[in-house]
Amino acid sequence: MRKPNKISFSQKYDNFLNKDLKIVKNWKYYFIAPLTIIFIAIIMFAVLGFNLGIDFTGGTILKVNFGTDISTTQYNNYKSNIETILKSNNIKNYSLQKEGSTEDASISIKFQDVNGKSEEEMAEITTSIKEQITEKINPDDSIPNFEVSDSQRIGASASDNLIKNALLAVSIATVLMLIYIAIRFEFASGIAAIVALLHDVLIMCALVIICRIQINSSFIAALITIIGYSINNTIVVFDRIRENLRKDVLAKTTNAQMVDISVKETLTRTLYTSLTTILSVALLAIIGVSSIREFLFPIIIGLFAGTYSSIFISGTIWSFIYNKSKDKKLQKRLKEKNDEENKKPNSEDKIIV
Repeated sequence: MRKPNKISFSQKYDNFLNKDLKIVKNWKYYFIAPLTIIFIAIIMFAVLGFNLGIDFTGGTILKVNFGTDISTTQYNNYKSNIETILKSNNIKNYSLQKEGSTEDASISIKFQDVNGKSEEEMAEITTSIKEQITEKINPDDSIPNFEVSDSQRIGASASDNLIKNALLAVSIATVLMLIYIAIRFEFASGIAAIVALLHDVLIMCALVIICRIQINSSFIAALITIIGYSINNTIVVFDRIRENLRKDVLAKTTNAQMVDISVKETLTRTLYTSLTTILSVALLAIIGVSSIREFLFPIIIGLFAGTYSSIFISGTIWSFIYNKSKDKKLQKRLKEKNDEENKKPNSEDKIIV
């Protein structure tokens, strides 16, 4: 008996593309997952709030200078000792980062204030931590140039300014993109793109809340990065929609059909570019240090959200609000096409002799 030929992945993908996607028709199903994630995040936010880092809450920065290069094993030992000291002083939220090399090697320590402690009390705790680190790591002065530098304080006012500037940057970027897309394409595309961007931002924030990821200035950088990246895939879809609107063959298609056709034609490009980017970022997050992971994990979330919105969200929103009757160029082509069809002789109208 002859065995049936196995269908390759490429053949399965081609078969998938040959089918009607019906994205707009099934829009309710594609909106369920994002709305569920956002709903869960809202509940968790009401109970727990954001897991804010010292960039937003204020805190203290210490730097332990070694004056010589330290190996990975030494760094791990020093890190373990410092963490023990911080925990013994009721410091719960902190981060450690190795910086520099050779004679510039150091460990940067950032930690939040202890709840209920005043600035004077935190100054005393910081002094005690500095003394304990010196006693633990360099008790016999075996590291000649060892030094725990003076602490730097991040106040509440600096944190407030960071939040305001971050919100201002995101707002300006969003408005400028809306203006550009509205001019480059049409207003319906601009509104749809902003809704898709809002989806990406909300999903990023939602999963950060659910996963209890600490939010620092790196999260703001990741947020702005995703806003700039995800709009790229969305514009590709809108550019294809605009091209298809100019085709006489598709002049009589509905908005839903136009979106399905355009998304199908750009699907391969969208998936390839997104997957290659996600794989690169994920690899960097795996081999990178903790501070890099704090920056890259929200970006990975945003890349998935941006890919999802460019395929299922942006085109659907466009189909809901785009009004073909107001498109003068399209109406002109439709009229010309109807006139041409009316001029064609009908077989029933032939004169029989």
